[in-house]
Amino acid sequence: MMRAILLVALAATACVDHNGPITGTQSLKVELTLPADPGSITNRLADGARAVSFTITAYDADGKIDTTFTNPLQAYVSYLGTLTPYFGGTPFAVVNMVAGKGTVSATLPPVFGPTTVWFDDSADATATYATGVSPTLWYRDPYISDIQTPASEAALNALTNSPLENKNVSVQITRYGARGRLVITSRFAQGYTLADVQCADNNGSPPCTSQAYDSIDVFSYSAPQDQNKRFLNEGQIVDGFAGGITNFDGLIEVGFPQTFVTGLPAICLACEPVPVKVDASNAAATDWFLNPINFKRHQSAAIELDNAKVCDLDSDYMTFKQWKVDPAGIGGNCKSNKRVLNVISNASLDLDPATIVGKTLPRIVGVLRPIMLPGFNVWIIYPRSMADITVP
Repeated sequence: MMRAILLVALAATACVDHNGPITGTQSLKVELTLPADPGSITNRLADGARAVSFTITAYDADGKIDTTFTNPLQAYVSYLGTLTPYFGGTPFAVVNMVAGKGTVSATLPPVFGPTTVWFDDSADATATYATGVSPTLWYRDPYISDIQTPASEAALNALTNSPLENKNVSVQITRYGARGRLVITSRFAQGYTLADVQCADNNGSPPCTSQAYDSIDVFSYSAPQDQNKRFLNEGQIVDGFAGGITNFDGLIEVGFPQTFVTGLPAICLACEPVPVKVDASNAAATDWFLNPINFKRHQSAAIELDNAKVCDLDSDYMTFKQWKVDPAGIGGNCKSNKRVLNVISNASLDLDPATIVGKTLPRIVGVLRPIMLPGFNVWIIYPRSMADITVP
């Protein structure tokens, strides 16, 4: 019996495979040579300080420099939770390695918050998949305007583009310094809109003003609340928000958000910026319909249209409760008219649009949202209360 057990043990031992030792490059050491000071959480780098230089060294399994390593390295920038560009896109930079060493100098794209540069060897069949990451570079956190401003207003995707799309942001600062405040400009069933405003003094006294790209939509999926489960309200000053940036049919919005409020909620309706008036004059230089980037500049902000005529109700109203106003003052059948603003008011106003068809509204205000689909582009305003509509 013992002999049988011994034979089985010897047979099992004979089946063991012995692999060769690990060889080749296993890791990449990344050293920052420019800037000399990478900043810190309390000492952020300037926006323009984006010139960087690195030295990269390949190390083998024994922790020694692998002088046989000559593969090119791909570089990606990591900030706000994701890589730029994503894997598969054109790398931010390529490093040519010689005898296990390489250097690279480049200019980072606009970046925010703690930022690192990721290097990896994954370009071809000879790839070792070794990786390395730079020390952290500390840039300022983003403003609302950084989220909303397209990379180029002349680009084909300017009306729908956010340079921070798919990034995870935390906005708890204003671009207006001590006079700046973040004020809620509308509240709806599943979220709110927020504006970055500059007030009259450091105490946040009204009047407060905003500029292009200073407003954003925060989509909370249910009635919006702060971090302490208190409901948010129009005119409320908040400390900031966090969430993921998405493009919903052309609307740049913050999804899965958190909203931060310190102390007791402060309401300042007078701190909301004055609505921006829409120019529909057919003047080539200023007409919003001829220059739709103006709509983009004020997306999620309150805008005003004066002396517009209410169009006939059509299938859009029957299907979406969406009625139209014609700034040219003609009205009638506006179904195919591209120079109209669409209005959705059933959720916020005690108003039957059928009672004002054909009438000229001295003033109508609403929070602006787009719908940008193939072959279907419209601008919609959402009045917040009857105070936003002057009915003749």
